[in-house]
Amino acid sequence: MLTGQEDLTAIALGLIGFVMIGPMMLFLPVDALAFWGFYTWLFLAMLYALFVWFLTTSMRFKFVIYNIKPEELRAILNDVAAELDPEARWAGNSLALPTLGIQFYLEPFPWMRNVVLKATGRQQEIKGWLRFEKSLAARLLKHRSGHSRISVIMTFVGLLTGGIMVAILCYHPQEVFAALRFLLDK
Repeated sequence: MLTGQEDLTAIALGLIGFVMIGPMMLFLPVDALAFWGFYTWLFLAMLYALFVWFLTTSMRFKFVIYNIKPEELRAILNDVAAELDPEARWAGNSLALPTLGIQFYLEPFPWMRNVVLKATGRQQEIKGWLRFEKSLAARLLKHRSGHSRISVIMTFVGLLTGGIMVAILCYHPQEVFAALRFLLDK
């Protein structure tokens, strides 16, 4: 289980290579590069980090729960809601916990076996979310779920890609470092 902010930060870190050779190269200030050299990349990386920070702080409360079916999570949420708030109510895929001052809805992604819990409005109690997160995380630690096929396939593809990258680096280190030097000296 990750918060929405943690999930977005992890995605941003995973995409940083694509961003550095994509949009940052497209909008690279050539005059700044000539004047500051390598520090231009540092400034662009800080700009990217500030943009990600802005996005994470401006988004609504949300939790991303991986490798769980919506039915399994709904049963866990029933238990957690009954424990935290006797006035908890379901309305379709939405759950309101009025005593805690929070309400959210479930957004399932069945083919990835992920469920996102998204706040339904901006009027949410931070203390309620923190208490809910703590109880839900404790319950999810006790829950065991099998691996999905897609996660096994993605792990295999990731390991294969990593192996190919290491092989290229081992067999052609001069070309790799020359390309890296070209990218940084531009």
